[in-house]
Amino acid sequence: MSSNKEAIEKFRSIPKLSLSNLGTLIERCERLSMIYPELPNVYIKRDDFIGSLVWGNKLRKLEYALAEAKAHNADTIITCGSIHSNHARITGQVCRRLELDCILVQNGDKPESPSGNALINKMLDIPIHYVSSPDERQPKMDEIADELEAAGHTVYQIPLGASNATGSLGFVAAVEELVEQQQKMDIRFNAIIHACSSGGTQAGLEVGKRLFGLDKLQIYGISADNSAEKIKETIAGITYPIINRLGFREKMCEEDLHVDDSYVGEGYGIPTELSSKVTRQFLQIEGIMLDPTYTAKAAAGLVDYSRRGKFKSTDNVLFWHTGGLLNLL
Repeated sequence: MSSNKEAIEKFRSIPKLSLSNLGTLIERCERLSMIYPELPNVYIKRDDFIGSLVWGNKLRKLEYALAEAKAHNADTIITCGSIHSNHARITGQVCRRLELDCILVQNGDKPESPSGNALINKMLDIPIHYVSSPDERQPKMDEIADELEAAGHTVYQIPLGASNATGSLGFVAAVEELVEQQQKMDIRFNAIIHACSSGGTQAGLEVGKRLFGLDKLQIYGISADNSAEKIKETIAGITYPIINRLGFREKMCEEDLHVDDSYVGEGYGIPTELSSKVTRQFLQIEGIMLDPTYTAKAAAGLVDYSRRGKFKSTDNVLFWHTGGLLNLL
C-alpha cells in the first residue's frame, strides 16, 4: 500500500476537465445567531456560486465523469434523475458545451407546463425518456445504451448524481480545496454539514478527509430522501474502489459514517415546517437562498443539531451549500 503522499500524487494525476470556477467562497454567517443563539461559529461554502445559472456542486463530479467519458471516446452520454433533477439538467448543458449527445431518463410524468430544470431541458432540446419510478431508470438507461451501441455509438452512462467512484473524485478534490482555504483563513473546521441523497458528495468528502489528514473533521450528511442505512451502504460502495485506486492505508466502515434521515419529512422535495422556517430566515437574515429539496433540510439539521447541543459554541461548522435553486422557479 502507498503512503498518503504517494496516494495524493496518484489522485492529482487522474484526468479531469475544467468546467467550473472552483475555489468557491467560504463566508461567515454571523447574523443567524441573533435568532439561534445556540449556533456554533457557522460558515458557508458557496458551491451555489459554481458556474452560471446556479449550476452548483454537480459540476465538481462531472469534471471527472466527463473526462473519463472523453477518454473512452464516447459520443453519447446517458444519465438519469427526477423531473426536476439538477444533475440531469446540468449534464445536458455541459454535453452541449462539449459537443456530446445527451439522453436523459427521468421518473415522473412529462410536465405539461415545464418550469425550472424541466424548462431548461426543453430549451436544450435534450431527448428525455420518462419512466414511472426510480427503480425503472437504470434498466431504461441500459436498454437505450444497448440500442445505441448496436447502431455503432459509443455510450457512457453516468449514474444518478454522478455518484460513483469516478464522479465522487470531484469531492476528494473539494477537500483539497478546503485544506488550502483553511490555511489561508487560519481556521480549522470541526464539522461539515451537507445535504445528501445519492451518496457521492459524502463519499468524496470522506475519502478526502482521510487522504488529506483531516482526521478530526466530522462530516454530517442530512438525507433528502433515502434512509440513512441505504445511503451509508452506497457511500461505502463508492469509497472502497477510490481507496483501492489510490492505494493508501485507510479503512472505511459504515459505522464511521454520520448520515441522518430524520429531517426528510413527508418525502423528497416536500418541505418540512422547520426547513421552510429556516429557508425564510437564511434569506431574510443572511440573504442566502436555499432550495427546498436539499439545502433547506440540511440547514434544518444544522439548526436542530445546535439546539440539541451537538456542537460546542466554539466549534467552527461549515455548512456546504450545494446549489440547486432552479426548482424554486
